[in-house]
Parts: sequence; C-alpha cells; structure tokens
Amino acid sequence: MSQLTESLTAKERARFAEAARVAGLWFLHNQNAPGQAWGGVDESADLGRYLYEYFPATGRCRGTGVWSQGLATCLLQSLATAPQYEGREAFARAAEMGASYLMSLQNLDSRNENAFGGFREHNPQDTWSYPRDGATGGFALAALHRMTGVEEYLDRAKLFCGWYSGPGSNDETWPYDFFDFAKGEGSCKVPGDWQAGGALCYYYTAKGAGDDEWIEKGFRPVMKKLLEIGDPTEVDGDADKWHGQSRITVGNDDFATVILMAAFLEFQDEAYLDLARKRIQWMMSLQDEDGSFPNGGGTFVTALTLLEFCELAEQKGLRDNTSEIAERLLRAARFGLGLQNHDPRDRRAYGGFWGQSNYGVGRDRIHNRSTNYGGHLYLRLAGHAAPCLSVVGW
Repeated sequence: MSQLTESLTAKERARFAEAARVAGLWFLHNQNAPGQAWGGVDESADLGRYLYEYFPATGRCRGTGVWSQGLATCLLQSLATAPQYEGREAFARAAEMGASYLMSLQNLDSRNENAFGGFREHNPQDTWSYPRDGATGGFALAALHRMTGVEEYLDRAKLFCGWYSGPGSNDETWPYDFFDFAKGEGSCKVPGDWQAGGALCYYYTAKGAGDDEWIEKGFRPVMKKLLEIGDPTEVDGDADKWHGQSRITVGNDDFATVILMAAFLEFQDEAYLDLARKRIQWMMSLQDEDGSFPNGGGTFVTALTLLEFCELAEQKGLRDNTSEIAERLLRAARFGLGLQNHDPRDRRAYGGFWGQSNYGVGRDRIHNRSTNYGGHLYLRLAGHAAPCLSVVGW
C-alpha cells in the first residue's frame, strides 16, 4: 500500500473499494455469458464480450472492441484477487471468459503475414484494426499473464508485439492509426502522443518474458519518437479533438505520460522524467475547480497518471513535492464518484460511469471507457493491486 493510500481515512478507502467493485459488477452483469445472453440470443459468437456503451434514454447499446475488452478483463481479474470482496469467483470466471473473447480477436492465420498476430477491432469477422487499440489488447494479455501465470497470455502478447512492431507500424516503428488486413496496408494521419501509450505492450511483454527483446525492437524507438513530439508546449489540439486529430490529445493522452515513466525506469534517462513532469504540470492546469478534467474519460486517465507519478516518486525517492499532485488526484477521484450510476432497476446502467463528456457535464450514456479507467483507479486507491495501466513495480 502506497503512502498516499495509507493517508486516506478507512471510510474513503472503503468508498473507493466499493466504487471499483460495483464498476466490476457493470461488466459482470452486462457480459454476454450463459444465462444472460444479449437480447435472449443463445449460442452467440460474442461469448465473453462486454458492453461498450449504453444509452438509457433509448435503450441502445453495443458490444465493446479489443482495447476495452482487454482492460475490463484485467479489472475483473484484479477484483478477483481483492480479499475483502465476496463473490470473487464470479469475477474470476468472467475474466476467464473475457480473455477467451479477447483472444478470439487475434489473427493467427499464418497465410497472411501482414495480419498474423494482430487484433481485429470489434469481432472475429472484422478485416481491419486500429493498431493502438490492438496494443491495449496486447498489453492486457501480458498483464493477465502476470496476474494468473497462464503462459498462453504471454505467448499471445509476444505474437502481437511481432505484428505491432512490423506490419502494424511504419519504418520508424511508429504505429499506424488504421490497418487494413486484407490489403496489408496501414495509414497514419497525425503522429500523436496518444499512440505512444501502446508501447506498454512491449514493456509488459519484456518484463513478463524476462528479456529485453521487445525493449529494443519496439519500446526504445517509440520512446525516442515521443521525446520529439510529446512536449505539450503550443498544443495544436483542443478539448473537443480526439486521437489522431492533433499532435497532443488534450485531457486524455491514452497513457503517454505513464509510458514516459516506464522509459525513465528502464533507461534511467532524466529526459523522459523531465517530459513527464512537464506534461503533468500542463495536465493539472486543465483541471476544473470541481476536480474534473476534459475529454472522454479524461478525469480518470489523468487521475491514474497523477497516481502513477506519486507512486513513482515514492518508490524512487524523487525529490518532487507530490503534495499538490496528490491533492489534484484525490479531487478528481472524489468528483468521479459522482459519475457512477447507482440505479439498481436498470442492469445496463447500474455500476457504470457516465462518460464521453468534457468535465463530466453530459450524461447521456454509460460508457466502458470511464467505467474501466475509474474501476482501475479506485481499486488502486483502495490499496489493492491493479497492475494494468501501471509501470511501477513491473
């Protein structure tokens, strides 16, 4: 348990623990599983898949894709090991089914070298990928290997790293925005910081395998590029622009700052730490007085990033004064509790977080992004292990 977590009252840790548990219930209750098939459809190929978003006003919802399938499975697996929760077996079963669906998205047809190892975006019939989304599926498998010891998860992560560093990236090992498996071609609009967080797949896989192969093949070149483009000075985007539309994504950097901390840990190069510090100060300048941050899921993404820096500073004995960072983090976490839906009459909504809104203002949908990131954040603040989306301790 970190010093920050120990500084919280027992009541606040309990509130955070319950927020994480109930977020896990949203995934559990809305997973396509035996006895609760979506729409009453039996024998669905979506077995193990979670929801991506749900609109209570209309009842519209849709299944999730590779990135959020991976993160939600890691959240459920983490909840399965949190000792104070009853019904942990249900979380473990759901995580196992979730991992199975995630692996069904991976292309293992060796006849197509440009597709082999990559992840289809939403379902096993898709013929395309957002490589950065696939990277989250890849590092989720590496994190699941760490949590469960199942070797297949690490083997699959290695296969993905091979695709991601090869067909899924350009000659500089920078990932494409979009990849067409049938054509074997990728494209990139604006090389942006958000793509760098995908290098967690290289970092986690290298640590899980106990060798530096993917550090050199993938992690190092991506980190060098991030040093070139990751400075938030003269930001070319705004809070309404999304990934791929600008060099810097405002409010939700998709863990680019966390990966800078990983590079500092790996290479002991202060340049990465200095850029992480600069980005954190810039991020904090975006926070509203109520604690919220801009962009889809930004409140939770930024809070997780601030938490990671506080834990890094503690672990490495950095001289940074983290008191303000911790205060900003907890302000965001407390605000985020108010985004969780507690209406037990609506299974599609209960436990999920309102999402896809700047500063948490719009509340038209329950969204996987905020529910996922919020669940990981609150579980860690409650003092429990949630290694996915973290680099400290790997």
